[in-house]
Amino acid sequence: MTTTDIEETAQPPSEPSAPAAASRPGRRINWFGAFWRWHFYGAVIVIPVLFALSVSGMTYMFRAQIDAWQHPGVLTVSVPAEAERLPLSAQEEAVRDAFPERGILSVTDNEGDRATVFVTAGEEGTRNVYVDPYTATVTGDLHIDDLISTWAERVHGDLLLGDGEVGDRIVELGASWAIVLTITGFILFFLGRKPRKAATEKKAKGARLRSWHALVGLPVGLGILMLVVSGLPWTGVWGSLASDVASTTGDSLWGADPGAESTVKEQIEASNGSSSPAGWEVADLPTATSTGSGAMISIDEAAEAGRAAGAPEPYFVTYPEGETGVYSVFGYQWANNGNPAESDVTLQKTVHVDQYSGEALAVYSYDDLSLLSQTVANGIAIHEGRRFGPVNTILTTLFCLAVIFMCVSAPMMWWNRRGNASGIAAPRARLPIFANWILLIAVVALGIFLPLFGLSLIVILALDQLVIRRIPAAKKFFGSV
Repeated sequence: MTTTDIEETAQPPSEPSAPAAASRPGRRINWFGAFWRWHFYGAVIVIPVLFALSVSGMTYMFRAQIDAWQHPGVLTVSVPAEAERLPLSAQEEAVRDAFPERGILSVTDNEGDRATVFVTAGEEGTRNVYVDPYTATVTGDLHIDDLISTWAERVHGDLLLGDGEVGDRIVELGASWAIVLTITGFILFFLGRKPRKAATEKKAKGARLRSWHALVGLPVGLGILMLVVSGLPWTGVWGSLASDVASTTGDSLWGADPGAESTVKEQIEASNGSSSPAGWEVADLPTATSTGSGAMISIDEAAEAGRAAGAPEPYFVTYPEGETGVYSVFGYQWANNGNPAESDVTLQKTVHVDQYSGEALAVYSYDDLSLLSQTVANGIAIHEGRRFGPVNTILTTLFCLAVIFMCVSAPMMWWNRRGNASGIAAPRARLPIFANWILLIAVVALGIFLPLFGLSLIVILALDQLVIRRIPAAKKFFGSV
């Protein structure tokens, strides 16, 4: 799988050639073919990951509608005329009556026809209990694995390869190579304009599909760059390294307390009713400690404390853990419950409430976050299609559909071009990195910025030089000479 030291040969007959440029006296470099080869092998790595991320991401973006369709009458209810949602305490009582053996970990209030969600814990683990907010009747009891959105989120996070690091690393590797795929795609778009036009005029086989691939790929490439960069903070290698670097400079990627160990992350992830991780900008923030004693205040009083502190509604509220725990009232972008902070993250606010006195012990708002954390918060909202309301959602949906088209059209183009050729039929050209210092600096810089890309490139080069080039059958299969 040669990417940097491939002997230049003619391009396949079905693909038009492009002008060559000189790199040193007496030697001409087929830049079109060279970048085309990088683009080809980048696609081999990226397409399976990008296709999975696009389908799962679009599914997760519409999780409220899809989960409700999957479980009719459970997640959504009929709204009586001029009715108002009952107090959370009345709905909580219905849950305790229906499941007296379970404890309640959290509640997600909603709006309109969406049921209130109580996350309960018992011998069978955690389960979501849905309550009609207008009648205080239980409409259903589901495990998170019963929801399509759970599987979509897991595919998006680790490709269903488990809770370990393998899936996360594959996703990050695919995302890193997606940047390479996009950059080389831009180069091919401009270098190949005349050849594509000529092929289309001659009605060459596959010419129209190539033209559509190029035209759709230009705006899609910009979207891929934005989404990949905004999604990198979630990744295990890049995200961890970036957070460490930010902490060493006295800043923080996620919260206002650089390097602080989360006191709320595990509680959120155990009680948010989904398999998604805790919101980054709140996961590392300290909470507070209840110091009083006596009877615990009601969920209504906790919500009122959040309201008095200016947190936008509806809320996601976690119940106190132990005698010193607090009610944590979240008016933020992560609950998917119609909170205005879902689209305007500057409105988000978290309030930690003393479980005995109802006093707001700690309040964290968007303004308390570091500049880096604010940037990440906005980037994630854009990434999930929420930051600018319906416009963001529509554009993100179109983008996902366009990416799916790119992932499907690319193999079709390869199949048409391959014809009766043997092996993988990769484009064949030389990209002399070490003979062009600008290209060398760019590749090294990209490898440093994207560690998994850099490591994978080293592995690919080693395999090419030490294995593929030494085995005739492998050289023929990968198009190396």
